[in-house]
Amino acid sequence: MTGRAFRRSWIALIVLGVAAVAVASLLPIPSDDLEGGSDKFWHFLTYFVLALFSSGIVAADRLWRLAVRCLLLGAGLEAAQALLTDTRQADWADLAANAAGILCAWM
Repeated sequence: MTGRAFRRSWIALIVLGVAAVAVASLLPIPSDDLEGGSDKFWHFLTYFVLALFSSGIVAADRLWRLAVRCLLLGAGLEAAQALLTDTRQADWADLAANAAGILCAWM
């Protein structure tokens, strides 16, 4: 696989990952997921993996832009949960967990 084909494949996987995060963020939560525990770990892990994986094709001096884009994705999805769904709600703590995952991936 050439460098250009590899980059296109990597970008396609990132787009699929973002789409999966968006769909999972807006679908109703199964009732068994509501029992006990916190979802903050999953927010952290999801955005950590997304930022870390995405950083594989970004120049080091542009990593801050990637971090901002990931944070804006999380903020946009939190807003979408509040505005577009009846079964989900926005939570500042979720956004903080997203930001922590992004920051850890950046480090």
